[in-house]
Amino acid sequence: MGNRGRIAIEAVSKTVYRIEQMELRKRVRHHLVADAVFTWEGAEHTCLHGGGVTRDISLLGVYIFSLTSPPVGATIQLDVSLLQVGESRTLRLKTDATVIRVEHANAGGDEGFAVVLEGLSLTEGGNDLCVVQ
Repeated sequence: MGNRGRIAIEAVSKTVYRIEQMELRKRVRHHLVADAVFTWEGAEHTCLHGGGVTRDISLLGVYIFSLTSPPVGATIQLDVSLLQVGESRTLRLKTDATVIRVEHANAGGDEGFAVVLEGLSLTEGGNDLCVVQ
């Protein structure tokens, strides 16, 4: 996976250097494995869909492992199953999001994409919960 930080190198002495990675993200991402489904509009206004599993999530974005990746710049409708409550109730995150990065599988790598969330709506059963960013 790509490095999303900046490397800082500081000379401690003439022969010793300290290397630190600086995080550039605006929000902390939390490791979360959850089922995700998404749709987007393709060429000629066709409705395309895919599914995957989240790797991490923040208030501003999500990374999704998936063999189906919308193109960079596409607006998707995202539905993430956050928590199963009992047998018939699920806490879900539903939002529009914009694809900002697509990573294709390489030697030993995983395939997926990153999105920026346009808003945030949590749904439990038939009740919508409002979350302010």
